[in-house]
Amino acid sequence: MTILITGAAGFVGAHAVRGLHALGERIIATDLATEATRIADLVGAGEVTYVAGGLADLLPAVVPGVDEVWHFAANADIPLGVRDTTVDLRESALLTRHLMEAMREHGVGSLVFPSTSGVYGSALGPLVREQDGPLLPNSMYAAGKVAAEALISAYCRTFGLRARILRLGNVVGGMMGRGIVRDFVRKLGEEPRTLRVMGDGSQRKSYVLVDDVVDGMRHLAAADGPACDVYNLAAGGSLDVAEVARAVAVAMAIPAPLIVPDGTSLSWPGDQPVVELAVDKALATGWRPRYTAFDAVTVAARRILADQVVTS
Repeated sequence: MTILITGAAGFVGAHAVRGLHALGERIIATDLATEATRIADLVGAGEVTYVAGGLADLLPAVVPGVDEVWHFAANADIPLGVRDTTVDLRESALLTRHLMEAMREHGVGSLVFPSTSGVYGSALGPLVREQDGPLLPNSMYAAGKVAAEALISAYCRTFGLRARILRLGNVVGGMMGRGIVRDFVRKLGEEPRTLRVMGDGSQRKSYVLVDDVVDGMRHLAAADGPACDVYNLAAGGSLDVAEVARAVAVAMAIPAPLIVPDGTSLSWPGDQPVVELAVDKALATGWRPRYTAFDAVTVAARRILADQVVTS
């Protein structure tokens, strides 16, 4: 197939490019970045077509002839939505609408959309399933994803498109630009005995290695079901802050550090301190993650450390 991957210069998008390319798919990749460093080798070798620029402007050129779209393009800076309350409206809801309209116009019938566990908010309890609701998100970032999900559903039901919406846990791996694992690797490299953490230290969330995310997205894109279907995608279970720190310490071959919380209840305005994704629906299709949540964090930390050695 010819697959268009938006947001292809980002962390998960770049891994999707690499994973689908390895399977022999023809990839057209787009992003704002002039140089997509995470996939520069594939682009430089002419194995992946990369088009830089704003997605809304590029759609007439990149959508025709595509068989499927993997739509990662969105604001990735969750706290930014506090300072700029329009960014997630523009870069999630409106950008998704532009994409769906271009797909409708050019006869592209299949979409794979990575959403977030943040859509569930905090009112539904710690363990959430796809059918749980109402969706009352805590952050502008998650609100943008809810709006995008709604638009995708409407386009599927109104215009006959097909979509798979994947609500992801905390995705970790090499080439991460931000996130708790990268932050812990940096902090423990500076002070290995104690670890200051945002929030009160009681946060507990689902984690998943990026390799399993790409494999899961590919598998679920082909799964039987209604025109628009939703799946949680994570390793199963959850880790609290101390367990994440212990997994990073294993990767760094140091003792588990003493956790020192900053004493506040939230890491940032709109944070969702506790969420665990039930993944029974995805497992029922035959997909299986290769890594547990703990192993995913350990592998991610090792890759981040390896990246630092290569770039130093």
